[in-house]
Amino acid sequence: MKFSVQIVLLLVFVVAVPAQACGFRLADGKLLKCGMARIEVVALAGQPEYKDVETLGVDTGEPVHGETTETWSYRLKADMGGDYLVSLTLTAGKVTAISRKQLGRL
Repeated sequence: MKFSVQIVLLLVFVVAVPAQACGFRLADGKLLKCGMARIEVVALAGQPEYKDVETLGVDTGEPVHGETTETWSYRLKADMGGDYLVSLTLTAGKVTAISRKQLGRL
């Protein structure tokens, strides 16, 4: 019984604590975060420097819509200083992932 309670608590902790933070704070203090709609991102960060659209699907012989994923790339200043290359992954019009790399660093 004690063992199963520990497993349940561990699972709750793993599910409740995300593996990677999904946000990027801009130099003006505004926050890009997962769950934002495409229009909200444009309002905060403007139009991306680069957009990539990928549609994945399986051909079953019937007309089926694939899943479309967009990647928007920006060069942005962060609140902590420095320029960053920020890539947002959008699925179904919402931000699902944010990756960042500080420019000028290895």
